[in-house]
Amino acid sequence: MLGKEVIMKELAEVDLEASTPFEVFEIMGKRFLEKGYVNETYLPSITERENNYPTALPVEPYPIAIPHTEGEAIVKPFIAPVRLKTPIPWGDMSDPDNKLDVKLAFMLGFNEPGAHIILLQILMHNFQRQDWVDALFKAPTADAFYDTVMDMEWVYDE
Repeated sequence: MLGKEVIMKELAEVDLEASTPFEVFEIMGKRFLEKGYVNETYLPSITERENNYPTALPVEPYPIAIPHTEGEAIVKPFIAPVRLKTPIPWGDMSDPDNKLDVKLAFMLGFNEPGAHIILLQILMHNFQRQDWVDALFKAPTADAFYDTVMDMEWVYDE
């Protein structure tokens, strides 16, 4: 079971400027590749997956995206928390034709089958914690943002 050690400080990003999910993938994917977390198939893989299966969750009051891709594109497991400078329209996981205004994305990279299932439970639990989500939006620096992410409750059903 993967733990908080996969939440990578060097991949945490605050106030990323992008206007589409695909710009987020390009910017962050380049960083992931440079730091050895993904291989060259990552960008086409995550782009195709997002086109077919959008990843924004209609969590109240702030929709949050959890983009991820096939394990073959991942070299080292990671969670990269990203706060966007301004909300961008992102396809709704439950209704792909609907767009949600997303300002937080937790980019997941796992090469172990099923590893993301428990992680999704943990993230969903925390996305419903208003105080935690508010703190993510208020964090003034990438370090403070990362520290807040690390304060998530590691709760899941076995």
